Amino acid sequence: MNFVADYVRILRPINIIISAGTVLVCADILNAFENIFLLFSTIFIVGLFIGGANIFNDIQDKNEDKINKPNRPIAAEHISLKAAGNYAKVLFISGAGMCFFLPLSATLLVWFIVFPLMIVYSLKLKSTPLAGNGVIAFLLGLTFLFCGLVFEDIVPMIIPAGLAFFLTFVRELTKDIEDIEGDKRSGLNTFPIMFGLNKAVQLVILLSVTTGILSFIPYLIKLYSVFYLIPLVLGVELPLAIVVFSFMKSHSRSTARKSSILLKIATIMGIISIYTGAKIGI
Repeated sequence: MNFVADYVRILRPINIIISAGTVLVCADILNAFENIFLLFSTIFIVGLFIGGANIFNDIQDKNEDKINKPNRPIAAEHISLKAAGNYAKVLFISGAGMCFFLPLSATLLVWFIVFPLMIVYSLKLKSTPLAGNGVIAFLLGLTFLFCGLVFEDIVPMIIPAGLAFFLTFVRELTKDIEDIEGDKRSGLNTFPIMFGLNKAVQLVILLSVTTGILSFIPYLIKLYSVFYLIPLVLGVELPLAIVVFSFMKSHSRSTARKSSILLKIATIMGIISIYTGAKIGI
């Protein structure tokens, strides 16, 4: 039973569930529920690539995870590197193959932008200050644009992609602060390691404030209704404010860990706010 649990856990199923919910939200906003086959193909493709990328990332992070996250299946030696590599290959190949069912533009996005960026990130960019953070944020934002291409209406997905990008960027930088000790011992050069903890915290605060301000714009220009504003304030602006004030008080790993959780919640709530704002009239 533990063997099966490890093979499920290495996929990071919560992330896959969130991605499936994101696809459903996008499809409903775009009124694309009538094509059930296309909808579920998209959910499976996104889930397969996220699962494969998480495994491949754990393979590359095996040394750092022994310090930062020793309970991860590869770091704890519950799954061998060879088995994990084969697992990732099966998921990537399956996801790439299923793209044949999608419109050509969406297929090309996956094959020539998403997949290469996932691999390059894990191999080269993960320890590159800000560039690695930016790639992960960009890939998360691309989930919305990908759905727009699949359902052939990309314009309504631009604002959600932007919000996802900024929230993810802040969270990735926060995770670098949380993992600074393990990353330093493993010889990585993340932003907090290269420029110092104080600079990293200042950047998190600046980006959090910027994200909070930009998030109001869709409501101010009447793109979304007041039903966007309510969950936005409670689920996005409030967590961002807590992150800012927490880091102003303490630069500890505990603060970074709690802030990372809050930012994940804020990302989910951001998706909900966009959904309610777009689906419930002004």
